Amino acid sequence: MKASELFTVARAEIGVKESPAGSNKVKYNTDYYGREVSGLNLSWCMVFVWWCFKQAGGSALFYNGGKTASCGTLMYWAKSIGKWAVKDYRPGDIAIMDFGNDGEQDHVGIVESVSSAGLVCIEGNTSLTSNDNGGAVMRRERPYKYIMGAYRPDFESEEDIVPRYNTMKEIPGWAR
Repeated sequence: MKASELFTVARAEIGVKESPAGSNKVKYNTDYYGREVSGLNLSWCMVFVWWCFKQAGGSALFYNGGKTASCGTLMYWAKSIGKWAVKDYRPGDIAIMDFGNDGEQDHVGIVESVSSAGLVCIEGNTSLTSNDNGGAVMRRERPYKYIMGAYRPDFESEEDIVPRYNTMKEIPGWAR
């Protein structure tokens, strides 16, 4: 699978929201658990990433074809197989975030672009009022101070998957 195939799937989901709000009831969880689910303990940021890999035909690149809804599990697995990056991020990396600066893995996103200020990620279960449990798929700008590191999948190579930008305003279609 190419990273561009992952981006095609993830970008098409921007704007999808859980319903009702605050329920974690969303199609990604339904697919992951094999039935409709809802509840506070069913956060879906990592489930969204798993779903995108599955839809793009790259399930084998996500957690060796397995399933996890845990940011920490993916992070420790990536470290154990030598696929953990803490600098020089690239489009297609799966960034793990810590918003409380407490060493806890709070959230995850698919890196779409990299700038000197941080990463632009496509994320599930976020919003402008909640970084890590907001109920929507969005494109979010994340300063480096929140990035713990990233899992780097072995995508098939392709030329210039996604360009690097100096500012977020240079990204086509970027709107705040």
